[in-house]
Amino acid sequence: MPDEIVERWKQNGSLYLWRYLENTRNFPGWHLSADDLFCQSFADLTEKMLAARWNSQKTLLVTPPSSRILNVPNNRGGEAQWKSAQSLLLKYPKDKVAEDYFSLEEVEGNVVLSVGAQKLRLLCECILGTRQGKNDYSIGIKDLQLWFW
Repeated sequence: MPDEIVERWKQNGSLYLWRYLENTRNFPGWHLSADDLFCQSFADLTEKMLAARWNSQKTLLVTPPSSRILNVPNNRGGEAQWKSAQSLLLKYPKDKVAEDYFSLEEVEGNVVLSVGAQKLRLLCECILGTRQGKNDYSIGIKDLQLWFW
């Protein structure tokens, strides 16, 4: 049963999510950046998901990164080939997974991120941190990394 509070949430701002097609040894996994409006909006979504009575999920719209965004990680001077996700499906299975659960996969051009409560809080903290200049770090396990810029 979907939680109506989460269902009513509307995304504001821009979320950028991409992966590199070359030089992946130095830049593995998915890369995320966002504008101020999205950061505030995402913090609100996180709060609603954590407070929700039921499992929840939300599809987030993704905007392809601009040159300005790509210049922050500076992979090959911002010129490395990349591929943007079409969307990000954020899943919070609440009590069905461990608090530190983290799963990241690509499904037909979309990224599916499933997290437990601890990782959802950390994800929000990392996204908010990008607006404070905290970047060039990742969360995840092994090859399933999500970098913040």
